[in-house]
Amino acid sequence: MIAFNTKAFVELNRHKCSELHYLDFDGVSIVLGEKNGEFYSPFSAPFGGFFLQKKEPVLETIDAACKNLKEWLKNKKCHIIFPPSFYGESFISKCIFAMLRNGFQINYIDLNYYFDLAEPVKMQQSAKNKWNAAIRNNLHFVAANPDDIESKKIAYKIIINNRNERGYPPHLSLDELCETAKATNMRLDCFLVYADQEPIAAALVFTIEPKRAFAVLWGDNREKTLLRPMNFLAISMAEYYKSQGYLTLDMTTSTKEGVPNYGLCFFKERLGCKVTFKHTLTL
Repeated sequence: MIAFNTKAFVELNRHKCSELHYLDFDGVSIVLGEKNGEFYSPFSAPFGGFFLQKKEPVLETIDAACKNLKEWLKNKKCHIIFPPSFYGESFISKCIFAMLRNGFQINYIDLNYYFDLAEPVKMQQSAKNKWNAAIRNNLHFVAANPDDIESKKIAYKIIINNRNERGYPPHLSLDELCETAKATNMRLDCFLVYADQEPIAAALVFTIEPKRAFAVLWGDNREKTLLRPMNFLAISMAEYYKSQGYLTLDMTTSTKEGVPNYGLCFFKERLGCKVTFKHTLTL
């Protein structure tokens, strides 16, 4: 079970909806948060949807779960964001298929980028050039101790300044990120890139399954962009998690409600990220 579906995570965020509903249909489960008479999964997470209490069921059981969910909703509106397919392609595909059969519709599809760590990282030439520039600029990558709160404070300050300058302030404070990790037994990893002794780029990453990582926040000091720390940071993180035996590093979506950020898509593709769908369905 992905950490975002655990009871610990859901209960930590229950104040963000008016009511919680834990539903189970023969081992196929979903948690819905109610807001203004409509239902959401997730109500406060990157993705939600169905999850399993036991081994993956046959399609007929999933189909019945979708039918029962529709009957339970009693014509009320429901919004469900599924994980990208690499979190479980077989189960996610069957869920989306069954939901479409039972009256749900695709509201929009986002593009989600990730590193497949079972394969070598394959940068395109433009990204290689920037990687080489970062090496020439003597940039240094540091994986901080997970318990090092001071490094996390430094990292968060770099990231929040970057996002505020671009008009995208983070939704979560550092305290909330740390509290989420503690409550759910996720690890909040911290990475920093230094130019000489100055930290100029950073990332905060959740380990949301035993061998999957989720880049929740990352960014650089925009005055140091020409030193190419972001390319250096992303590839260094991928190599770090690969060395630890991880399966994927989720670099998250580069679209918002189906509208692409072309520059971000271009950047992640040049780094060697793969791309997959992330579906939002409504009833």
